[in-house]
Amino acid sequence: MNLARLLICFLFSISIFPASAHQVASVELEFLKLENAWRLDGEMDIAYMLPETRNVLGGLPLKRSEVMQSPPEEFSRIRKETENTLRKLLRFTFAGQEIPWRVEFPDFQKDPFELPPEDGDIALVSTQILIDPIVAAGELRIHWAGEQETELIILIEENTDSPQVISTLPGGNLMILNQVAAPQTSAPGQPLDQAPPIITAPNEKPFLGGWLQSGFSHVLPKGLDHLLFILGLFLLLPKWKPLLGQSLLFTLAHSITLALSIFGIVDLPSQLVEVLIAVSIAWIGIENLFVKKLGKQRLILVFGFGLLHGLGFAGVLAEKLSGIPREKLVGPLLGFNIGVELAQITVLLCAFLILWPLKKWTKQIQQIGSSCIALAGFAWVIERLM
Repeated sequence: MNLARLLICFLFSISIFPASAHQVASVELEFLKLENAWRLDGEMDIAYMLPETRNVLGGLPLKRSEVMQSPPEEFSRIRKETENTLRKLLRFTFAGQEIPWRVEFPDFQKDPFELPPEDGDIALVSTQILIDPIVAAGELRIHWAGEQETELIILIEENTDSPQVISTLPGGNLMILNQVAAPQTSAPGQPLDQAPPIITAPNEKPFLGGWLQSGFSHVLPKGLDHLLFILGLFLLLPKWKPLLGQSLLFTLAHSITLALSIFGIVDLPSQLVEVLIAVSIAWIGIENLFVKKLGKQRLILVFGFGLLHGLGFAGVLAEKLSGIPREKLVGPLLGFNIGVELAQITVLLCAFLILWPLKKWTKQIQQIGSSCIALAGFAWVIERLM
C-alpha cells in the first residue's frame, strides 16, 4: 500500500532529522540612554557570530579558554566577523528613517585580554552598540533579522527597581525609545523657543505577542518530539472534542512544571528529561496499538507526560528568560504556553484535514502511524542515551 510506505518514511525520517546549525536561544541587549550616546550592551556567543561555526550542523559553542589562547590576528578576525554578523542581524530606524550605528568590543581593549567568564566555558565577547543621540521627536526602533526562533530580548533601564523587558522573534522590530516634541515656549514679546524633546518610555506590549510566537515555534516547526506526541493522541481517537480536551490537559500539565522549573522549585538533569520525553512518545505509540478507546487511564497518562514535557520546555526556555526579573515572568510564561496550545491545535487541525479524504483507510493509518511513532520514540531514546 503506497500510503503506508509514505507514512512510514515520513515519520521515520523526522525521527532521525539532523540537528540544526549552531544556534542560540536568544540575543539579549540592555539599552542605556547616556548623555553622549544611546548604547546597547550585550555578550555575543562567538560561535554564533563566526560563519564557519554558525553554519555547522549540531555545532557546539567555542570554549572560552581556547579562544583566549588564539593569536592576535584571530582576535582581529573575531571582531570583524562579529560586527559583520551583527550588521546582518540588526538595523536601527529613527522616525522611520534608517540611522548609522557603530560597534565596540571592550574585551579587546583589556590588558591582558580576557573574555567574560561564563558557565560551561562558553566563549562570549562583550559588545557595545552605539548610536549618536538625535535631538528630534520620533521613535527609535531596533529591527531583528535573526534565524529560526532566536529571540531578541531588550532590557530598558528606567531608573526603577527592575528594567522593562521587551522581545521579538526574527522579522520583528521593537521601539526602544520614544521622543515626543515638547510644546514651544517663549517670554512675552519674544520669539518662540523650541524646548528639547520629551523622552517617554516605550509603549510596546512587552510579552504576549513575542512569547506567543516563541511558544508556537517551539512546536511548529522545530518541536518534532512534541509534534509526534500530539499526533499520537490524534491517532487513538481522531475526534475533535476529546482531542481538544487532551490538548488543554497536556498544556495545563506542562505549564505547571515549566513554571516550577523556571522559578527553581523543580530541577532535573536535562539528559534524563530528554530521555523520558522520548520514552513518552514510544509509550503513546505502543499504547495506541492495544487501547481501543479513550479512558481515565489515558487522561492520567497525558497529564503525567505533560508534566514531563514541561521540564523539557524549561531546559530550552531558561536561557531566554535568564535576564528577566522574577516578578515579570508571568507574561512570558503565559504567552509561551498559549503559543504552544495554539500550535497543538494547528497540528490537530492539519491531521484532520489530511485524514478527511482518507477515511476508508483510518484504521490502517492509525496502526501504521502509531507503530512509526513508537519506533521514532525508541530511536530518540537510544540517541539520547548515547
